[in-house]
Amino acid sequence: MKYLEQMQKKKLFDSAFVEHLTGNVMTAKSLLQSYVEHLTGNVMTAKSLLQSYVEHLTGNVMTAKSLLQSYVEHLTGNVMTAKSLLQSYKKAGYIVSIRRRLYAALDLANKNTLASRFEIGSAVNENAYISHHSALEYHGVANQVFYTVTVSSMERFTTFEYDGVTYERYLPKIEKGIQTPAQTPLVSVTDIERTVVDCIYDIGRAGGLEELLEALRLIPSLREDQLLSCLEAYGQIFLWQKAGFLLEHFSETLNLSSSFLTTCKSKINNRKKYLIEGEKMAYYPKWKLYAPRDLFTEGGDELV
Repeated sequence: MKYLEQMQKKKLFDSAFVEHLTGNVMTAKSLLQSYVEHLTGNVMTAKSLLQSYVEHLTGNVMTAKSLLQSYVEHLTGNVMTAKSLLQSYKKAGYIVSIRRRLYAALDLANKNTLASRFEIGSAVNENAYISHHSALEYHGVANQVFYTVTVSSMERFTTFEYDGVTYERYLPKIEKGIQTPAQTPLVSVTDIERTVVDCIYDIGRAGGLEELLEALRLIPSLREDQLLSCLEAYGQIFLWQKAGFLLEHFSETLNLSSSFLTTCKSKINNRKKYLIEGEKMAYYPKWKLYAPRDLFTEGGDELV
């Protein structure tokens, strides 16, 4: 009943939902019964629940009766095909096609999509989740809002654009630190620790070094165990190097202990690396790292 739950939450559904309803696997009666029992635990009758369901989807602009008629007829598989029903809903302005097999309900008052860009990105496929700068935006610590949503997914999909926002696939390097926050049950997103580690690993996907530093200034705290878990999962010396260097500067505000930094330091070798490419670089001997000379205007390591 996954798709029924999503429809009930009014945001997103795909053609698999409609195709499932017409698959003749179960009769309309039994499907409606399962639907009602699943959503209400037998507290409400099917009639009143479906009435509320339809009113919810249509924003009370059209009567529940007429849409309910199409809905029930569709469940019996005798009146309309899945394709024609979707086309009818699109033509009536109840839904909009975001991409192949992904649709969103519309606010009938202003015709805006009810789903957020984070919900849309999370619905690209079953394993998709929001990451990198888009995750910084979701967590409210990004300095800028981008018109590109980074969607991490092991499953391939073609970059697409909807309503001025581009949705791009990123092939994730690790698969941990992914959450579905209670306040946004249709969003899958990296937790703040995984987001920070991802952004340090791929600074470009963080929006650049300055954007990453601004985000680190806004984060109230980080969980050391989660950071270490993600760093271990990546298993890259250079990442430990970069993470130790950058997070040391914010260790007090992020509530990171000296033991965390010691762990990062123990993972690096004697190879000197560049944090980013550029001119006017300075060498930070503790971390065997070259970084922009004016990176930290206050405190930081002594430049050589």
